[in-house]
Amino acid sequence: MLHRSITLAAALLALAASATFAQKEPKRPKLPVGLDSNDARVYYAFAMKNLRNDPDKAADALYWTTRLDPAWADGFYARRIALLLTNHSRLLNYWNGDRRTIQSSDIKRIDSLFYHALTINPFVSQTLDRQLFESIADDIASKYERDGVASASEARYAIDQEMKTASPGMKAWLAYGDSRFDDALRLYAEAIHADKHNWPLRIDRARVFYQTNQLDRALTELNATLDDMRKQDAKDLIYVYQSKALTEQSIGAVYQKLGNADAAREAFGRALQEDLSYYPAHMQLAFMAIGSHDTATALTELDLAVQVHDDDPATRYVYGLALATTGKAPEAEVQLRKAIELDPAYAAPHFMLGYALEQQSKGAAAMAEYSTFLAIAPQVDAKRESAAGRIAALKAGGF
Repeated sequence: MLHRSITLAAALLALAASATFAQKEPKRPKLPVGLDSNDARVYYAFAMKNLRNDPDKAADALYWTTRLDPAWADGFYARRIALLLTNHSRLLNYWNGDRRTIQSSDIKRIDSLFYHALTINPFVSQTLDRQLFESIADDIASKYERDGVASASEARYAIDQEMKTASPGMKAWLAYGDSRFDDALRLYAEAIHADKHNWPLRIDRARVFYQTNQLDRALTELNATLDDMRKQDAKDLIYVYQSKALTEQSIGAVYQKLGNADAAREAFGRALQEDLSYYPAHMQLAFMAIGSHDTATALTELDLAVQVHDDDPATRYVYGLALATTGKAPEAEVQLRKAIELDPAYAAPHFMLGYALEQQSKGAAAMAEYSTFLAIAPQVDAKRESAAGRIAALKAGGF
C-alpha cells in the first residue's frame, strides 16, 4: 500500500527545493469546441476524463489548472496523481516503497505538488488515490495475461477478491477512494485499534470525519495524532517536526469551520512554534485578521508569508489585494507585478493591479491591465463586469 508515512515525508523534505512553477511548460491541451480555455475547472474536468487512458494529457491539463488558479488545492493534488500514472514501472516501485525511487528528483517534484496542495487545504479530497491502485492492478493483470497464466479479466478478478482479505488499513483506504465514507471510518477504526500508534491512519480517518462534517471527531483524531507524533523515535525527528505544523494547521481549519476563531488562531500559532517558516499558518492568520478587520495584523502576516515563500503567485496576489484595498497602492503594485511575473496566466492579479494603478492616477496603465484581465479571465469570473465597467469609465475620462 502506498502510505503517507513514505510519500508525505518525501514531499515535505523536497518542498524547499521544489519550485512549483519552475518547470517546462506543456502546451495547453486542445479542449472540445465551446469550452473555456481560461477556466481552471474546465481543464480539471477535461483531465478527469483522460486520467485513466491518457495520463500525460491529463497531467498537461492539470498543469494549466494550477497556473490558472494557483490557490486551488485540487489541481495540485490531481496533477500529482496524473504524473504518477504516466510511468507504470516507476509507480510500482513507488508503491512498493523503493527508496531509490522515492528519493529520485522526479518523485520529489511530483510529491511536492501533494504537499503544496495540503498546505492550501489540509483536507483536500484524496479519493483519486484509488486510481493508483487501479493502474497497478491492471498492469499486474496484463502481465499475467502476457505470461499465459490467465486472462487479464480473470487475473483482475483474483486481485479484487484478494483485496477482500487485505488489512483493515488497506480496505479503509480503498473504501475512501470509492467514497464509501462510512465503511472507511469503520475500517480505519479497526486499523487504528490494531496499530494504535500508526498516526497516518488517524490523519486519514480525521480527513473522512471532516469531509462528512463530523468535526468534533476529526479534532479527536488530530489531537491523538499530535500525541503520537511527539513520541516518535529520534530517527523520524525531521519528518515529525515538519508534519506537526501541518497537523496544527489542520486543527485550525477544523476550529474555523466550527466557528471557534480563538482556538483556530491558537492552532495556527502553534504551527508557527513548530516551524517559523511554515507560511500557510501566516496566510491563515492573515485571512482571519482580514475577516475581523484587523488590517495591521493582516498585512504583517502577509508580509511574513511572502518573506518565507516568495515564489508563490497566490500569496503575492493576496498580499497585493490587501495592500490595494487598504490605501497602499504603490506597495500593492510591487506585489501584484511580482505575482504576474511568477504566473502570467493568473488573471486575478491583473484586475487588482488595474485597481492599484487607478489609485495612483495611472489611467492608461490601469486600462491595459483590465483589458489583459478580460482576455485571460474565465467567462464565469464575477469580476469581468467590473473590469469592463472600469475600462468604459477610463475611456470616458480621456484615457
